[in-house]
Amino acid sequence: MQVKDVMTANIKCVEIPGTRAEALDLLRNLQASAIPAVKRGTNELVGMISLRKLFENPDEEQLAMLVDRDVPRISPDDPLEEAARRILASHSRRLPVLKDGRLVGIITVRDIVYRAISKMNLERPASDYMNPNTIVIWDGTPLQAALEIMVLSRSRALPVIDEKGNLVGIVDDSDIVKVSDVETESKMSHMAGRTEGDSWTWDSEDRVYITKRKLKVPDKLVRDIMEKNLITITRKTSVSRCAELMKQYRIEQTPVVGADGRLVGVVHDADLLRALI
Repeated sequence: MQVKDVMTANIKCVEIPGTRAEALDLLRNLQASAIPAVKRGTNELVGMISLRKLFENPDEEQLAMLVDRDVPRISPDDPLEEAARRILASHSRRLPVLKDGRLVGIITVRDIVYRAISKMNLERPASDYMNPNTIVIWDGTPLQAALEIMVLSRSRALPVIDEKGNLVGIVDDSDIVKVSDVETESKMSHMAGRTEGDSWTWDSEDRVYITKRKLKVPDKLVRDIMEKNLITITRKTSVSRCAELMKQYRIEQTPVVGADGRLVGVVHDADLLRALI
């Protein structure tokens, strides 16, 4: 199986030069965590824009300054196993697919799991690939704090526990984005070194209005927005069955529970790629 057999060909991109607001609006509309950035008017790849980069740099407005340019790429004719290797090695969730230097598609962890692994009859237990050292979050955590925990731990989603340690839900960064507003903020900056003839000066000193758009996280708790209908697996659930569940319920991770229903780990969709290599 080759990359072109499972990649997504019709993709949405942001263009460089561009603005933070354009990228943020597209990410929210697509409910995506990252999108390709191309040179304006072409399909020439510049790099990737991620939601995480926007969170980490709230004051940067120029899109060119927010692009991750050092991203691995792949050809549509490469084997699927090579795509899995590059994704895992780069700790990425997607690879731009280039042909003759032009962007022709993107292959994601989801593409590989949904369109390939779920159909391969891989019987090895998915729990063999789980991470037993799982970061969890309390359901009474404010969303702003939850977002900071995700950024610092480099996690897109976290299992949620109550005050007794029971698994009660899961929350991911897209849940937070969906309930947040894009806020426009203007402030006046006083500039030094005025020169005669500056069109934006008055009253004997230099002033410029700076307008920014950023994500405003609401004053809510994790329990208010978390997904409560959990899809879980056991230690014996196979890799392909786990992939089928992820595809059926459109999820990126499944908590692994023991016989007593207690959380023992989490299998992420990217973990399943290790079954291919």
